[in-house]
Amino acid sequence: MRVNSINAAVTYAPLKSEVRRFERPEIQADSGILRIEAAGVCGSDIGAHQQKTVSRILGHENVGIIDEIGEVASQKWGISEGDRVVVEEYLPCGFCDICRTTQFRFCKQTDSRGGGVRYGSTGIDLVPSLWGGYAQYMYLHPRSILHKVSSGVSPELLTLSLPIGNGYEWAYLEGGAGPGQVVIIFGPGQQGLASVYAAKAAGADLVILFGLSSDDHRLEVARFLGADYTADSSKVDPVQFVRDITGGRAADLVIDTAVGNTATISASVEMLKQCGQLLLSTAPDAVNGIPMRAAQWKCISIRGVRGHSYAAVEWAMTRIDSDRERLSKMCTHSFGLEQVDTAILATAGRTDHKAIHVSVLPE
Repeated sequence: MRVNSINAAVTYAPLKSEVRRFERPEIQADSGILRIEAAGVCGSDIGAHQQKTVSRILGHENVGIIDEIGEVASQKWGISEGDRVVVEEYLPCGFCDICRTTQFRFCKQTDSRGGGVRYGSTGIDLVPSLWGGYAQYMYLHPRSILHKVSSGVSPELLTLSLPIGNGYEWAYLEGGAGPGQVVIIFGPGQQGLASVYAAKAAGADLVILFGLSSDDHRLEVARFLGADYTADSSKVDPVQFVRDITGGRAADLVIDTAVGNTATISASVEMLKQCGQLLLSTAPDAVNGIPMRAAQWKCISIRGVRGHSYAAVEWAMTRIDSDRERLSKMCTHSFGLEQVDTAILATAGRTDHKAIHVSVLPE
């Protein structure tokens, strides 16, 4: 029996969400309905939770069961009712030059900042409103990107598919981490921990993660995931720390998942080798005081990274299935729809929960 009245947590003002009821949408031959089992809280939800914007249902790290699907969509996606899937946040057009090069995450049609549609970002004013995972059910748009997954893995663990996919995308596919290399990561959040895990899985000889004194629980998990060394960057000089650990050897790759400010970027330039790489997953609008002369002299590559490819998510799901015990250390808390605000604040470190990766469980 299909549910016709759906509960969803709507973020309607800065730091304020409430559960509202929505009618079940009618699907077409090319669309579907997902029954949400778990929706992960991403770091980007923290910023979205604070913004003055349209009312919307957040949540884009979504795992669930196909509750209803049209015939065309079933054939296109290769799935049937009752199948479990991971849903990416992107809704790319599939036809532009960007989509045709498999980098569909950059498609303008899925960029919510430019008016595109994306899970966890689009407002409820756009029918059928159910565009986020903090809900009992979510609408599956014809342009959805789905991954069929095993029923033997817990939904909470599967919500790591996108953040672990990000780590693999940045550390390996973008950064080229591999045997013999020294990899430095700033920031022990979900993306930083995922980058640690991916860099070690790729065979990096030495992985060092920097956090702050408030990150002790995250640094401990980082070591469990494979980090060779962790340190509090408020208590040590990161550049000197790396030199001491490596015996003066420079880093091959630095991934900044923390703040991308003058301190972290300047330290990165100083610790990188000739032709090394600095990847920024976050940065302010402008940064002053960067030693660009040193970056130019060392021929360092500085570039931004964001999101994940289809292949990265597939790799992440394979690792989640085969390495459940280790990766489960990242899954620390779960909350219900009535507690979405608490779930996001816990992820931001603004509660006493010491959370790393949090899930919202609609049921």
